[in-house]
Amino acid sequence: MNESLQNSILGHVRRGAGDQLRFVEELCQVNSYTDNIHGVQRVAGMILERAGSLFRTHEPVEDEAGRTHHILRSGGDGPAVYLLGHLDTVFPPGHSFQSCSRKGDWLTGPGTGDMKGGLAVIVSALEALKHAGVIDSMNLSMILGADEETGSTGSRAIYERERERAAACLTAECAGENGELVASRHGKAGGRLDCSGKQDHVGRGNGKKKSAVLELSRAIIALESLNGVFPDVTINVGQVSGGLGPSTVAGEAYCLFDMRWHNEIYFEKLVSEARRLTEDRTTGGGRCRLTILNHRPAMPATEGTARLKAALKLIAGSTGTVITTEHRRGTSDANFFGAAGVPTIDGFGPICLDDHTERERILIPSLASSTALLALLLAGQGPGLAPA
Repeated sequence: MNESLQNSILGHVRRGAGDQLRFVEELCQVNSYTDNIHGVQRVAGMILERAGSLFRTHEPVEDEAGRTHHILRSGGDGPAVYLLGHLDTVFPPGHSFQSCSRKGDWLTGPGTGDMKGGLAVIVSALEALKHAGVIDSMNLSMILGADEETGSTGSRAIYERERERAAACLTAECAGENGELVASRHGKAGGRLDCSGKQDHVGRGNGKKKSAVLELSRAIIALESLNGVFPDVTINVGQVSGGLGPSTVAGEAYCLFDMRWHNEIYFEKLVSEARRLTEDRTTGGGRCRLTILNHRPAMPATEGTARLKAALKLIAGSTGTVITTEHRRGTSDANFFGAAGVPTIDGFGPICLDDHTERERILIPSLASSTALLALLLAGQGPGLAPA
């Protein structure tokens, strides 16, 4: 990359830092909990207002749940570099955490890191490329998903279709505590276990009750026993519900659980074993049914990822920045691309601490540094970002 182009990009990013921070705050003031469809689309509108004109086409896609995902494209029909961002957050409208506050170099607020800060990074990087006069020569696609926080059940088909024409995938989930980018991720499945019995009054107890709660408790112990059975595999039961009250024998009960694995070969084995321990070994006359609600495949580090890392280190070196990468047990929409062998790097958002909590906060200076890195990578590599 020539020095003039680099200086043009860096100068634009530096001058726009204040506006970028205000944009993050504006995004965070709009509640975009996944089920708050109106709020999610308000955030989409704010992104499209600034970045929509930088793309040749815009395709809104409505899923069966009524959520709208957005695909934007520039360039032609050849392999494109994909930029991924999600519009939704985990905080419902009734939650107490609804606004931002600044303290020193930190901005605290709902979705600051996951991932409205990342959306602002993408928008500002695109604007810097336009300012430098290079965006029109790039083949870029951007996907704005509306249901990432609930497993991308409605948007998954979009990612699986679009990855077929991807040269590379760059995703702006938050960076690590020390600015680490993400080169690989665990796979994840969310599931539900429903147990049934026979509803009854405890006063008719004869020692032969068919309690769904009792059946579920046995099944939960069986599920949790799978921790450590396969290498680097975890399972966690996180929510339990059932029964009418203490004086009733429960007719229905359920739990929600989370499964994670490092190597995708363990997914089917894990599900199969979970079914064997719960559905096939019920006792006391009850019955259990296990359902997988969502699934993101594991994202391995590949040779294509290594090429991307090398390009990043070369570009970062020219600005005195040190690039490090990490593996994360958490998942993102980048998993769908990385699992298919598309060269993928995640973590282009700002440094974030305590996401998904009322302490979620981002390091303000990292907004500009992440933006510069993303813009320089795109400008330095163009359509051939990750050649085969």
